[in-house]
Amino acid sequence: GVLHLLEHEEEYVFTLPSAYARSILTIPWVELGGKVNITCARTGYSATVTFHTKPFYGGKVHRVTAEVKHNPTNTIVCKAQGEWNGTLEFTYSNGDTKVIDTTKLPVIRKKIRPLANQGPLESR
Repeated sequence: GVLHLLEHEEEYVFTLPSAYARSILTIPWVELGGKVNITCARTGYSATVTFHTKPFYGGKVHRVTAEVKHNPTNTIVCKAQGEWNGTLEFTYSNGDTKVIDTTKLPVIRKKIRPLANQGPLESR
């Protein structure tokens, strides 16, 4: 996928995680798993986000870890861990930490072009 941040003149290219169907014989649910790579050529930053699948016995669902890197200097500027749909903890290279509870973030509606103005490979 490609995400354009027009106000910052940045373009992010990213891959998507895999989706796994779980418990198909009982109450089905979908789990994300695998690595996602995000890059921005203009800023020189990249990120690797790993969606961890739940172990067969025990363990937590929706776990994620991430690492943000400044490629020109080969410096890791931030690491993150937690649940993608819950609490995430960010640790920065200067030692600062920040915790975000994604369940308390405001919901912002997407701004999309009218269907008639979208390309054949775009989706709503």
